[in-house]
Order: sequence, then C-alpha cells, then structure tokens
Amino acid sequence: MLNYRIALSSKSMLKNLPKNLLIGLGIVSVAAIANGLFSLEHDWHLLSTTTMMIGGTLLFVNVRKSFASDLEQPKVIDRSYLFKELQQAQKAIAKIADLSKRATLDEQAQQITSNLQKNHFRIVVFGTGSAGKTSVINALLGRKVGKTGAAIGTTIARQEYDYQGIAFSPVGITPIHSESKVKRQISLLDTSGTQEMGAVGQQRELEALQIAQNADLMIFVTAGDLTNSEYCELDRLAGLGKRVILAFNKTDLYLPSDREHILAKLQDRTQHFLAAMDIVAIAAQPSPIKVRQYANAEASERHDALQEWWEDVPPDVNPLKERIEEILSNEWEDLLIHNTHLQIKNLLQEINGTIHQERRQDASTIISRYQLVAATTVFANPIPAIDLLAGAAINTQMLIDLAKIYDRPLNFKQAQQFAMTIAQQLMQLGCVEIATSAIASFFKVNAITYAIGGSMQAVTAAYLTHIGGMSFVDYLEQQPESKSAISANPAMLKTLQQICQKTFTALQGDRFFVDFITSISSRVSTIATAK
Repeated sequence: MLNYRIALSSKSMLKNLPKNLLIGLGIVSVAAIANGLFSLEHDWHLLSTTTMMIGGTLLFVNVRKSFASDLEQPKVIDRSYLFKELQQAQKAIAKIADLSKRATLDEQAQQITSNLQKNHFRIVVFGTGSAGKTSVINALLGRKVGKTGAAIGTTIARQEYDYQGIAFSPVGITPIHSESKVKRQISLLDTSGTQEMGAVGQQRELEALQIAQNADLMIFVTAGDLTNSEYCELDRLAGLGKRVILAFNKTDLYLPSDREHILAKLQDRTQHFLAAMDIVAIAAQPSPIKVRQYANAEASERHDALQEWWEDVPPDVNPLKERIEEILSNEWEDLLIHNTHLQIKNLLQEINGTIHQERRQDASTIISRYQLVAATTVFANPIPAIDLLAGAAINTQMLIDLAKIYDRPLNFKQAQQFAMTIAQQLMQLGCVEIATSAIASFFKVNAITYAIGGSMQAVTAAYLTHIGGMSFVDYLEQQPESKSAISANPAMLKTLQQICQKTFTALQGDRFFVDFITSISSRVSTIATAK
C-alpha cells in the first residue's frame, strides 16, 4: 500500500515536470532498472552505464535548447527597424512647442528618411587645411569642380557633388535595375579644413566635424605623417563607428624610400582602428615636370635645349578609387544602415533634449505659480508654525499639473499620496525648522521685508513648495517614458523621499537662497500693498 502511494505521488509530480526533463528522467530510469536487473553481468552493467551517460547528455542538450529559446533574441537593425525609429522621432517632434525648432528637427528627420529611401550614400572628404581635399575631389570626379591652393582656408563651405560613373555589384541588397551592375546615388562632400585660425576657423571646423559624423564613408586626407591633432580627430571619428579611408596625398613630393617609410608609419600608428588596406598612397594633383627638347644628341650633351616647358602630370588616385568601389560593392547596405542608425540616435537625443528643456521651463512656471499661491495663502492667514500637511491641497494640484507636462497620468488620490510623502520627508529632515531659521535671519538684516508681518511664514511656505515641486520634477524625469499612470507604490515613494533629501541639500546655496527670498518677498510685498 505504501509503495502504491509513493507511486501515485511520483506520478502526480511527473505531470508537472517539463517535457524535456521527463524524457531525460525516463532514460535515466530505464538505465537504473537495467542496472538493477543485470548488475551481476559485466556487459549489462556496462550497457546500463552507457545508457545513463547518453540519457544525461540528451537531457543537457534538450534543457539547453529550452533555455536558449526563452532568451530574448537580439534585435535586427534593418531598413524596417530604421523606418520605425523615424516614425517614433516624428511623433516625438510633434510634442515640441517651439515651432521653429520643431520645423528644423522635422526637416532633419525627413532628410534622413529621404536618404534611406533613395539609397543616398555620402562620402565626405575631411582633413586639415590645404592637405589636398579639393584636389582629391577633382581627381575622383575627373573634372575641376573646386578651388585649390596652398593657402589654408581655400574651401570655405561645404560643397557636394554627384559621384557618377561608378559601376558595382552591391552585396546583400536588391538591385534597382535588372542589370547585375547598378548605379546608386553617391555624393562626394568637400569640407572646410581643420586647424584654421580665429573664431571663423573654429566655426568651420565644428561644421566640418558635424558633416563628417553624418558621413556613410569618410576619406581622411593627410599630406604626410599624422600630426597630433590629425590623429586625435581620426581616432575620434573612427571611435564613432565611422568607416574611414586614410589617404596619404602629395606622395609626388617624397622620394620613394621616404614615401614607403611614411606609409609604414601611418599603418603602425593607426593599426588599432584602421586596416592596412584602408590606407592608400595617392597624388591627387602632382607637381608639373619640366620638359626639355633638344635638336640632336650633340645639343643634349652641351645642354643646349631647343625648347623648355612645364608639363602637367595626371593625378594618381587609382588606389583610392579602387578601395572606394570595393567598399561600396561589399559594405554598401551595412554602412548605410549603420550610419543612418547613428543619425537617428543623434536626432532622438536632440529631440529629447529639446523636449526636456521645454518641460523644465513649463514645470518651472507651474512651480513658481504654486509657490506664490502658497505664500499668499499663508500671508493672508498666518499660522504660528508652517504646517506642510495643511498645504497638501495646493501641493496635490501642483503635482497633477506637473505630471501632465510629462504625459504621465496622475489621479487626485495618487497625487495626494505623493504630496503627503514629500511633506512628511521634509518634516523628517527638519526642513521646516532649518528654512524658517535661515529666512528669519535674512529678514532681520533687511528692514523692508522685516516690516511686513507674516512674510517670514509666507516665504517659508513658498520655499518648501519649491523644494517639493522640484523634487517631483526630478522624480518624473527619472521614470521611463510611458503613458501608464504613475503608481504610488512603496518603492517609488522611497525613491521620491531620497530625491527630496538631495533637492533640499542642493537648494541651500547662499546665492539661490538670497535670490529666492528677495523675489518672493517682493511679490508678497506687492500683494500686501495692493490690499
């Protein structure tokens, strides 16, 4: 009977076990039975042991697969994902109140969307002033499109050109046309150089860096070994995930041995963020050579030239051209998606920063209004001691209005809980006594404010309302974006208490304290005079 009950109990427990675990246990059970029945026979003992090992292995494999299936799969960043991110950006832009800022950010979002839809690939040529950036552009395009010169600052603004005539087979994307080789929209952008002097030069450098950060592929041009500033800029851009080709230009000015030495040095200094194949030696605008024509061999020996002239040397940018086309053929889609994702992230950061700034301004306006309400209420009906609980109704409504700014629904009961938590925390910290004492000391040395009866209590009420409001704003900003209502659970209330303590400590600075008391006292005085 006991054995039967044990069997029933085991049966009920087995029903609750996962399928994979049951399979493993079944195999192990079979092996155990085999071991018991044939323990006297060596061969059968070996068989049962083997069966148990196989069962354990199968169990491990099945359980591992089960856990693996439960793990969250990494998100795939593709065009569909990017378009969804852009839609989220557009929704966030709609929350911005500043029409001018909203229009600017909306234009950026539309430009990113357009570039992604049109497969617009941007190659930015970047480098120090007069390193030969524009010459590289001219050589790649096969025509002269920009001014070149020895003086720093020849290129004073961004120039964009269509890069035509490149035929390649993109890997991993569907061709627009039926031909195996398709043409895509490619732009070459020339930027103003870095290391220019003065405020204008610094502004151009910032603009050039911003353009480089938005590039899908960047060509960094140098005329020799990297200077410290060049290395820092190159390292920073590579650290952002930029695909970079380092073009060692003006190689015609060096002897072959020196040219090889500089090339090797460039490879050594950039090996931790650039592949050797991404460093190419070019001569975008070689210096012209002098040609002498002699009448005969005797004249040549006497160096009596019949005619002399300077002859232009064609540019040598084939290594750069080949590397660009190779990257476009193999990495087009990956680079376009990666850099579009970076642009969207930067756009979202700017959008969120703008929304945060506007919310802060609106919250400050609301807090100022309610702290004045608290001050005038106490001034009209002075009480012996500031009772924060008595002002709970004012603070409750203030919290509801603040929550609306941050799109976080908050009902009256929840707001009341938060207001009571703030009041209790401020009393526990001794904020009432500290604030009252400090404000009283200020009033004693100020004849104008001292003459106003009830001002001390009024200013104290306003000051504590300000602390409570700012604490709640900080609390809202720490919560993740959500349309769901704020839950006044114990954990969140504890977080709010900690924020109150930090806010009170931060707002005890002398400058803020004096400015605040002066402002509130002035407004209360105006109200008192009007009455």
